[in-house]
Amino acid sequence: MGERLPAAADALGLTTDDRTRMAALYNGRLAEYGYDVRTVGWGSAESQRLRFAVLCRGLSLRGARILDLGCGLGDLVPWLETYHGDDFDYTGLDLSADLVVAAAARHGGARRRFLTGTLSADLDVGRLDLILLSGTLTFRTHDNVSTMRSLLALAFERCDGAVCANFLSSYADHELQKNFHFAPEVVFAYAKTLTPYVALHHDYPLLEFTVQLFRHPHP
Repeated sequence: MGERLPAAADALGLTTDDRTRMAALYNGRLAEYGYDVRTVGWGSAESQRLRFAVLCRGLSLRGARILDLGCGLGDLVPWLETYHGDDFDYTGLDLSADLVVAAAARHGGARRRFLTGTLSADLDVGRLDLILLSGTLTFRTHDNVSTMRSLLALAFERCDGAVCANFLSSYADHELQKNFHFAPEVVFAYAKTLTPYVALHHDYPLLEFTVQLFRHPHP
């Protein structure tokens, strides 16, 4: 069973209402769909696998210490094991305790742990090689841009390798009211204030883009 962590700091830009609404949305979907990609808001398993592939594009993950921020049902674990082997240390972190319990039951074990909470300065996960955010910043909050900035900055502080995040794109041809679509230029410009080594991928057939922030030059 997943461990429960203290509530996240307000510095992330999330209000109590934001957290409550997010947890209620995903807990409700879990009750309705069970262990299914629809629970975490994806249209198909194929699109989810494509997101994972773009997030990890060009990365070597052997022996990596990985934090999956907004891990949902832990679907990243079997994908990593299939495409990158099982030599990695994984921590999944999510606001929804129900999702964490379900993920831990299916994917928890040696070198695989799941925690309830959000990223904060006092979160004890040690130094990390890779932090991944897949769909973590899609939900509309009172200030999405502020949350994006705070979360990327805090993640990059904790990471020795790369932070990779995907975002719904403002260039999409339609939007849902519950979601927030980011302008790629805004995210890229902010990422460049954290590191000179940034890649932006807007070349795959989904209504989104992915940004990779590297600690060191990436070949």
